[in-house]
Amino acid sequence: MDAAYGSIVGGMMTAAFFAALAGLVGVMIGRLWDTRSESTRWRRDQKTASHQRVIEQFQVTYEAVRVVALTGADAASFQALVEHTRSGGFAAWDSAVAAVWLHGSTDVVVAVTQLDEALGALFTAATDRRIQDRTEWNQARELAGAAFEQFVSAARSELDLPPVPVRVFHSTQMTPTTAHQPAEINEQRGAS
Repeated sequence: MDAAYGSIVGGMMTAAFFAALAGLVGVMIGRLWDTRSESTRWRRDQKTASHQRVIEQFQVTYEAVRVVALTGADAASFQALVEHTRSGGFAAWDSAVAAVWLHGSTDVVVAVTQLDEALGALFTAATDRRIQDRTEWNQARELAGAAFEQFVSAARSELDLPPVPVRVFHSTQMTPTTAHQPAEINEQRGAS
């Protein structure tokens, strides 16, 4: 009876050992999977947040440049406005661009760099007083608008979102295009 009892206990111990080992391996694989999934979600959240910050800061920075470009102030007041804009108007923009440089894909980094350069050129034109009226402003801002639209397109692509036609500036001479009609946008979504 002792031999039979020993083989039963030994068999149960072996089964218990393998069950415990399988449980540990399962927990380790599950934790590894959770860590990997969590890391992927964190990276996507960082990308989304940095892209959103660029879009928000573009609006703020663009408006600051517009104010400088279209001000009719005398030389001293104009210079004070330029210095005020330089000292406080670009820190948040620079931070948003740097976050995209860190977290963005190659296409998005290239797009945000082009956008940064276009805004810089627009600000330089404004501070050099090469923009005298709204007509010149509308022409000068076109490069920044195109760069912004390219950034939005690259960011949406990186986040696996369907393409959406974005137009940041609307001219009074322009008529709405069919690309801005909800039916066509929904049609584009269905195709992707």
